[in-house]
Amino acid sequence: MQRGTWRNPEAGRLTFGELAAAWLGSNPAKRPTTLARDKTVVRVHLLPALGSTRLDQLRPSDVKSTVDAMASRALAPRTIRTNYGVLRAILAWAVQDDLIVRSPCRGIRLPEVSKVPKRTASAEDIARLVEAVPTDYRVAVLLGAIGLRQAEVFGLRVGSVDFLRRTLTVQATINEVEGRFVERDGKTVASVRTISLPRLVTDELAAHLARTGRTAPGDLVLQAADGGPVRATNFRLRVYGPAVHATDLDGLTFHRLRHSAGHLMRQAGVPLEVIQRRLGHASIRTTADVYGSLPESVDRAVADQLDELFRPACGADVVQGGDSVGES
Repeated sequence: MQRGTWRNPEAGRLTFGELAAAWLGSNPAKRPTTLARDKTVVRVHLLPALGSTRLDQLRPSDVKSTVDAMASRALAPRTIRTNYGVLRAILAWAVQDDLIVRSPCRGIRLPEVSKVPKRTASAEDIARLVEAVPTDYRVAVLLGAIGLRQAEVFGLRVGSVDFLRRTLTVQATINEVEGRFVERDGKTVASVRTISLPRLVTDELAAHLARTGRTAPGDLVLQAADGGPVRATNFRLRVYGPAVHATDLDGLTFHRLRHSAGHLMRQAGVPLEVIQRRLGHASIRTTADVYGSLPESVDRAVADQLDELFRPACGADVVQGGDSVGES
């Protein structure tokens, strides 16, 4: 008590299950999709292993056993890291609320995430995929291929498209959370953005809206067959997945389609700052981490441009002299 480290032992009698329930209800502002994911992680992976354990009896060895159990079920390393992140956040909240002195999430080794590059699509791949999906969903593939998130595509309304200026404003998302639709502002402040559209996408959007008769500013650009928002699960299983399989692009998820947009822009020599704005990344560090490496074709083009600048200024004699030295 003199050191100021005393904790009421009664607090430690709380079980992990009770703590997890309190933690899940502690942040009402959390995004619905994130909250739904956390609830699933707690219910499926954490409560069976730790639910009845008292906080004052929870040890690092218990945390390690929980992580090992997830690995034994052949969960992907990235999934294990996500689940562990939820567990660590719950116990850190317990420390912050003076329920325990130290978190037992200490010295835990997590499986390494593979660095093997994931599948991305070329311009030719995207063209084949557009042809393979049903006509009313082609525009979804094109919007993903220029960098929109799936929830941004499903939340796009007619009034957000400016056909005269060929721009599109991303300002809302629609997600399916536990069977119901949730419409919210963008994922981050940077997610709300206005980007210029390639003429191909503008033309496809115009044809799509004319064909479907969706002209009111509040109409959703993409709708289910019976009207209303598109359910992500149905879209993946009935529309996008079969088209991906038919074009031998297995592994190209809609999220990877968005990543393909970043890689294609990088191959075209687009600056990282522009890629960041078009993709709606909150930080340039995120953009640099994913797309920071310079494609060889872009690097070679820079060298050729420098050559064109230096050659007139230095003169042919200098170049020839350099060649002769190299030959000697």
